Amino acid sequence: MNVYELLIVAVAVILGSLVKGTTGLGLPLTAVPVIAFFVGAQDAVIIMAAPTAVSNAMLVREHRRELRLAEGLILFAALGSIGAIAGAWLLPRINDRLLFLLLALVLTTFLAWKFSATEARWSPNIQKWGKMPVALTCGIAQGATGISGPLVAAWFQGLGVSRERFVVSNTAIFLLTGITQLVTLTATNQWSEQRVIGSILAALVVAIALPFGIKIGRKINAARFDLAVSTIITACTISLLIRAF
Repeated sequence: MNVYELLIVAVAVILGSLVKGTTGLGLPLTAVPVIAFFVGAQDAVIIMAAPTAVSNAMLVREHRRELRLAEGLILFAALGSIGAIAGAWLLPRINDRLLFLLLALVLTTFLAWKFSATEARWSPNIQKWGKMPVALTCGIAQGATGISGPLVAAWFQGLGVSRERFVVSNTAIFLLTGITQLVTLTATNQWSEQRVIGSILAALVVAIALPFGIKIGRKINAARFDLAVSTIITACTISLLIRAF
C-alpha cells in the first residue's frame, strides 16, 4: 500500500476505535472492509485480529466492576471461543459471500423483530435456550470474518441491560474469542510479515484513539446509546449484504 492508502486505512481504524469506545462494538465493522479493499478479505481479518483484541482488553479494564454482575458470561464466552476455533480454521476454506449473506439474514431478522415488537426484549424461553447457538454462531463469525460484534450486540440488546454491562459483556466475550482466534491463526501458520506489521501499526492507532471514544460514551444517555447500537447493527447488515452480492 502507498502512503495515501495507508492514510485511508488509518482513518478507518481511528473512526472504528471511536465508535468502539463509545458503544463497545464497531471496530472490525469499520476497519475490515476498508483494509480488505486494498489487501483482500483474509489479510484484513487477520491484520485486525490483534488490534481488536487490544480494544476489547482496554474496554474490559474500563468497565471491569460490571463483570461480576454479568450473568452467564463465562458460558457464553467459552462457547464463543469454541466457535472461534472453528471459524479461524474455516477462514481459508469457506465461501465468504455465503457467510456474509447468512450473517446479514440473521441480523435482518433481529432488526425486523426489534422495530416491530412492542417491547424489544427476549422472552424467558429465548434467553434460556438461545444462548448456546447464539454464542457458537458469534464465535464462528469472529474466527471466519472478524465481525461478530453485531451478533453479540443483538443478543445483549435484547436482554435490556445497562450501557456499562452491555459494553463489558460484549467486550469480554470478544476478548476471549479474539484471543482464541489469534492462537488458532498462529497455530495454523496464517501470519506473514506484512500481516504482522499491519497488525502492530493498527494496534498502536487503536490504543491512541480508543480512550477518546470511551470519553464520548460516558456522556450519552441510554436512549441515544440504544439508537447508536441499532444504527451500527443496521450499517453492518447493509455492509454484509453489499459484500455478499
